[in-house]
Amino acid sequence: MLKRLDVAEVLASEDRRSRTRRFVRWAAVGVVVVAAAAGIFWGWRTWQASAVPTYATDTATRGDLTVSLVATGTVEPTHSIGVSSLINGTILSVDVNYNDTVRVGQPLAHIDPVDYEAKRKHALATVDAQAANRDAAETAVTDAEAALRRAQHLPVGEVVTNKDLELATTGLDRARANLMAANAELRMAEADLSGAVSDYQKTTIVSPIDGTVLDVNAQPGQTVSTVLVTTPLFYLATDLKSVEVDVDVDEADVTQVKLGDSASFTVEAAPDKSIAGTVSQVRQSPKVSDGVTSYTAVIAVDNSTGALRPGMTATASIETDHATGVLTVANAALRFLPKGEAAAPQGQQRVFVLRDGVTRPVAVLTGLTDGTRTVIVSGDLKAGEAVVTGVKDH
Repeated sequence: MLKRLDVAEVLASEDRRSRTRRFVRWAAVGVVVVAAAAGIFWGWRTWQASAVPTYATDTATRGDLTVSLVATGTVEPTHSIGVSSLINGTILSVDVNYNDTVRVGQPLAHIDPVDYEAKRKHALATVDAQAANRDAAETAVTDAEAALRRAQHLPVGEVVTNKDLELATTGLDRARANLMAANAELRMAEADLSGAVSDYQKTTIVSPIDGTVLDVNAQPGQTVSTVLVTTPLFYLATDLKSVEVDVDVDEADVTQVKLGDSASFTVEAAPDKSIAGTVSQVRQSPKVSDGVTSYTAVIAVDNSTGALRPGMTATASIETDHATGVLTVANAALRFLPKGEAAAPQGQQRVFVLRDGVTRPVAVLTGLTDGTRTVIVSGDLKAGEAVVTGVKDH
C-alpha cells in the first residue's frame, strides 16, 4: 500500500509541474506579443510624425535697412605729384629725405651747373655783342638821316646832283634795314640768354608745392636724362591730413554709387577699426583687368590723426540706399516653396507663413534688399508673423 501511494504522489507532482511549465510558456508568448504590438504601435507613431514636416521660420520684423556694396582699394594722397629733372646732368646733392616737409621753391636736389653756367655766360656775351651792333646800326641811321637832310637843303643841280640825293635816300634805307636786323639779332640773343638762364636755374630742382616727401629716387653722382626718364626723382604729396581711398567698383554696381554716399572702411593695419568717409567722386574712365571692367570711386577721408598712410590696402563698404521703419523678411523666405506647391506665376512673389501650424501663401511686393533681408512693400503680412524659410531635418 505504501509503495502504490508513493507512485501516485509522484505522478500528481509531475502533473502539477507540467501545468506550471505550460503556464510559463504561454505567459512568455503573451509578453512577446505585447512587446511586438507596442513596437509596431510606436513605429507607426514615429512614421506618422516623420511624415509631417517641421519648418524653420523667421520673424517678419519692422526696422531700418541699409543697402551697401563692398569694394577694395588703396589709401592715396588727395594731391600728389612726381618731380623730375628738366635738364640733363649729374646730381651733385640731394637736399631732402623721406617724410620731410617742404615748401614751394625749396631745393630738393642740385645738378652740376658748370656746363649751364658756361652757356649762360656765353649767351650773356652774345647779347652784349648784339647790343653793340644794334647801337652801331642806330648811329648809322642817325648819320644817314643827317646826310639826307643836308642833301635835301642844297640846290639840286648846282652843288648836289639828283644822283647824290638818291644815294643819300638809299643810304638811309640801308641803315634802317641794318638797324632792324641788328634789333632782330639782339632779340634772338636775348632769347638764347633767357633759355640759358632758365637751364642754369633748373640745375636746382625745387618743390612746386607745399607738402611732404613720399619717395626719393635720387642720389649724388646719379646721371639724369630728360629722354630716358621713367621714374620721377621725387614724389610729393600735399597735406596728408586729408587723404582719399580709391576703390574699384564693379561695372554692375557702379550706377548705384552717388556723390555724397556715406562709406566706411578698414585697413589691414587696424582691421577692427571702422573709419568713416564720403564718396567725393565717381570717375568715368573705366579700368579693365583680366577682362573685368570696373570704375574708381573716391572716398574722401579726414586723416588729422595721421593714422592712414598712402598705399594702405582698404576694404570699403559704401551705403548706396537706406530705408527707415520698413517691414522686412529673410531672403530665404522668398525662396521657400513647400513640397507639392506650384511656383508663383512669373513676376509675382510670395512668402509662406505658419498660421495654426499650417503653411499659407501670402502674395507680397518686395523692395530694397541688403543681401540678407528684403523690404516688403505691400501684402497681407504683419510684423511678428512667422515666415517659413525651410524644412528642418528630422
